[in-house]
Amino acid sequence: MNRRTHLTLAAALALVAMPGLAAAQAPARASAQGAYPSKPIRLVVPFAAGTAPDVLARLVAPALGESMAANVVVENVPGAGGTIGVDRVAKSAPDGYTLLLSGDAALVLTGGAYGVKPPYETLRDLAPIAQLVITPNVLVVANDVPARNVQELVALVRSQPGKFSYGSGGIGFSQHRAGELMNRMAGLDMVHVPNPGNPWPDVIAGRVQLMFGNITVALPLIKAGKVRALAVSSTTRAPAAPDLPTVSESGLPGFESLSWFGVLAPAGTPSAVLQGLEAELQKAMATPAIKERVATMGAMPGVMNAAGFARVIENETRRWAPKPGSAAAPGNPVAVMARKP
Repeated sequence: MNRRTHLTLAAALALVAMPGLAAAQAPARASAQGAYPSKPIRLVVPFAAGTAPDVLARLVAPALGESMAANVVVENVPGAGGTIGVDRVAKSAPDGYTLLLSGDAALVLTGGAYGVKPPYETLRDLAPIAQLVITPNVLVVANDVPARNVQELVALVRSQPGKFSYGSGGIGFSQHRAGELMNRMAGLDMVHVPNPGNPWPDVIAGRVQLMFGNITVALPLIKAGKVRALAVSSTTRAPAAPDLPTVSESGLPGFESLSWFGVLAPAGTPSAVLQGLEAELQKAMATPAIKERVATMGAMPGVMNAAGFARVIENETRRWAPKPGSAAAPGNPVAVMARKP
């Protein structure tokens, strides 16, 4: 298990380590296994500690554990853009004791849109349980970048083709897609610099000039003066940062790049277990304590049941699937993004 400490994670945990986040409820039943749960549940996060899905998992796990009278343990299994952790869950026993909390990239790029073809198919090998939140990205720049708004940044980057770089957590992440979307919509030539470990130090140190960072992790760094925020990637302003304009209203109309996170189980998990988990997760996300903390993290309402979550995954997978005959290749998703969704 990855036990690395991260400042933003520590801050988040300080907020959520409170009792009474969810009421007790009778445990779900799995007819072939007796009472469920009867042992600890692993909640696998396929990304490093301190990332947005990790912070969310450590918010949800105590509430779910208390409600189900079980020990829910968060386990970080990072690597290969999240596909290692997702694949581990997909190949786990379908008994309800190994769950996955993942973001969009590792779930919807299974068609190889970015030259990445993981060894699983999300809706074939995993059972969606519930979507939890939607989070916008924040366009941030290193403090030594002189641009103070999106228009100034576009003009600056356009004047120096190939000289500016943007960071991400890896190929296909929403940060990557947002950067390429900005390249295309603004006619820029920014260089993508993926850092699967943690892209933030590159931006903070100025080795990478900008990034569309997930708002959950970005807000504490912005408030600490580590980076400077220019805009949010949603089409409406984020409630957690109402003073930040959207990229869309800042000269690139229609620009939107969002992340979403949800919980899944291995395909074949008993329906009674899935239904019980869905109910528990929805109940937990509806409690005032968690709703308040999710808002503090910068996330937006996005809870969906299993059927709705499955539709989201299906639609997004279709959207980013390679167009027949396209030139999509690793690190070069422009050919995919240039087509209309």
